[in-house]
Amino acid sequence: MALKLMDMRRGLLALGLAVLGLVGLALGSGLLEEVSRSLYRTANTLYALLVPWVDGLRREVGVPWLSAFLLGVLAAFAPCQITTGASALAYLAPSALEGRVWPRFLAFLLGKAFTYLVLAGVVLFVLGGTLDNPGAIFRPVRLALGPFMVLVGLGLLGVVRWPLAWGVPEGVGARVGTWGGLLGPLALGGVYGLAFCPTLFWLFFGLLLPLALASPLGFLLPGVFALGTGLPLGLLLLLFARLGRGQALKGMRHVGSHLLRGAGAVFVALGILDTVLYWNL
Repeated sequence: MALKLMDMRRGLLALGLAVLGLVGLALGSGLLEEVSRSLYRTANTLYALLVPWVDGLRREVGVPWLSAFLLGVLAAFAPCQITTGASALAYLAPSALEGRVWPRFLAFLLGKAFTYLVLAGVVLFVLGGTLDNPGAIFRPVRLALGPFMVLVGLGLLGVVRWPLAWGVPEGVGARVGTWGGLLGPLALGGVYGLAFCPTLFWLFFGLLLPLALASPLGFLLPGVFALGTGLPLGLLLLLFARLGRGQALKGMRHVGSHLLRGAGAVFVALGILDTVLYWNL
């Protein structure tokens, strides 16, 4: 009991220091702000290059489910998705190298699909199809995502033990592990489904929801949209999975803990950049 209480105090202290550090970086680091803005501009340039091709194909085909999928592909390249997409890749890549990524990838997409379905349902059936002040809802979420990524990274690095883990019985963790650790990517996908910015807001609420309202099976289209957002990530994971079968990376399947720490470092770095960018907008 005393040991668990000590772990809790250490965890809370580490969390407090991490939050204070993030606030300091967000408010006072001009160099990090410039780096994060450069990443955002690069992502915006890539998105602008893809829009005419993908949107043109969507309009030419005119099939609702395919249009929803292509809108999701465009959403994956929205500027606000650069840090969340890269961190999701870092989180899932070790599983790809170890040959057990696809259930975790599908769990991640299922988490995003659930969030999109809930958002669509709330807007359509609770708010009457309009969202008057989206900034009041999504800006606080956007501000919180950077610190959230840092805390996830610290957890993967073993620096912080998440408060929820202090009261979890051993059997629960074992059962989650038996299913390939699906709870983590499921929760991550659900949270990342809230990472909206003006570009993603327009794609989802401005284009996808009217399409869903006009389609017989429109309630399924937010889920198809989520699948589209996962296409670039899925292709990169497929590449990692193929690399994991090669002789050069054969030994990497047996060093999962080191790969996980690497993912934690990526989460911390991207979370800091995300925090610096969106707290200074």
